[in-house]
Amino acid sequence: MAGAIGWCGPLIDLSAAPSHIGDYVQLVVFVHRSTPVQYKLSKGGTVIRTDIHVGDDTRPFFSVSLWGKQMGSLVSAGDIILLQNVRITRFANVIEARTVQYSSILSLVHPYEALFSKGMDDLVGSCRVGITVKEKTKKVIEWVQRSRPTFHDELQSLQKRRVPRNWKVHEEQISRKCYMLSEVLHLGSTCKAIFHASVGEIFLAFGWPDFDNERMFISKQLINGRDTLVKDMICTGCQQCGLPLGLDSVSKQKDGLLYSCEKSSNRLHTVGSIYRPFMLYVWDDSEYIPLRVTNGAAELLFADIKADKVLESYNWKKHRNPANPEATKSISSVADGGLTRKGKDLQDERRNFYLIWLILLKMLLLRRNSPLKFEVLVSPGLKIEEGRFKMTSASFPCFSSSHEKS
Repeated sequence: MAGAIGWCGPLIDLSAAPSHIGDYVQLVVFVHRSTPVQYKLSKGGTVIRTDIHVGDDTRPFFSVSLWGKQMGSLVSAGDIILLQNVRITRFANVIEARTVQYSSILSLVHPYEALFSKGMDDLVGSCRVGITVKEKTKKVIEWVQRSRPTFHDELQSLQKRRVPRNWKVHEEQISRKCYMLSEVLHLGSTCKAIFHASVGEIFLAFGWPDFDNERMFISKQLINGRDTLVKDMICTGCQQCGLPLGLDSVSKQKDGLLYSCEKSSNRLHTVGSIYRPFMLYVWDDSEYIPLRVTNGAAELLFADIKADKVLESYNWKKHRNPANPEATKSISSVADGGLTRKGKDLQDERRNFYLIWLILLKMLLLRRNSPLKFEVLVSPGLKIEEGRFKMTSASFPCFSSSHEKS
């Protein structure tokens, strides 16, 4: 269909994408990775979307969403393709390209091995495209050939399959320093990734039948001044492994996990108040990633304030002023504008861990903070919600004149 319509926009480099938000363009790119995603519609039926990560000689990583099962079947990792009539969009400071009804894909070089077994003239000459596209294809081929070792290892990692074992083997995790989140997304083997990123949102990845969807976004709760924040973010669970064990969580757990703690020497859970597992969305100029955060990592994120301290302070404040609506209002005003009260009230708040925690939450979600340094355990075999990217540490980077040069 695109062939009948023709081009709806110019052929651009990926580095020029920010200047074409909302425009339709043509792209010649190398495919790093292709991941199909299936969505179930509330009215019945499914929709297939394929997320591909691509690059060219001007920008090594870029995201493209292909809508439709047929569209996704035309792409394989290692291909060089022409994306025709795709639209450049922006979502939460992340720029990507998306296919529309009259988009199309033309394979220019396939398979990947052909890039190194054929000459440049043969590769470009076999492409049935115009001179402009051929010139761009040549640049992309030269870029891929220069980066061959990196791309070869990446493709090999995606094709590896682990032999299943009925026991756990302790393996020392390899640490990889990543300079962009797009690099983290392309890690194909289990490792610990270290990177800098900004906090965008905290999302409660669970759904109860009577749960208001707006409550899933912590920034919304803070703006609306809801009194459900502590209830939603703190629950009963194991303080060692972070597994929720409350009545609202027991029915969702597997028996092996429920009665056995993987971090305890005697396999018994240490029951107490914990931070409920949540998704922390972080971003940089290249990508955004949802990190799974459990109790231990949440304590680090919240300045070592434990959940039981927050709950204790919250309950004390609530019982101290059970019928005083100004109590909750005053806490919010302090969190918004700083400590403004004097005398006895201020002295009482010095040990109010709930108030300190609330201020930290609001500061984290301002979206105007400097990037934090994250350490994340990457497990490519897991789904996002299961912990493909599991946060293990977060800290404020400390730079000095002798810091490591990038």
